[in-house]
Amino acid sequence: MIDSKTKERIVVLIDEEAGPYIRVSTWDDADALEDLLSGKYDVLYEMKTPAEFMDDGGKEYYFGSVADPAKLQAILDEITV
Repeated sequence: MIDSKTKERIVVLIDEEAGPYIRVSTWDDADALEDLLSGKYDVLYEMKTPAEFMDDGGKEYYFGSVADPAKLQAILDEITV
């Protein structure tokens, strides 16, 4: 998946405590991603809105410490929204 604002590939990041997570910059990307993660891929996540994303509606998605970052990245790389 490509972030529509930054034009960069969305990559899985790792938080030492929370595990794998991703960041998307806009509401449109977040909305499309939520539909796919919940519907097509059946992936559970916790969502947060960082202060720097408030204006554009971007989000961070946390998948938990047991989630496999490689599998998450493979899912993201399939998404062409």
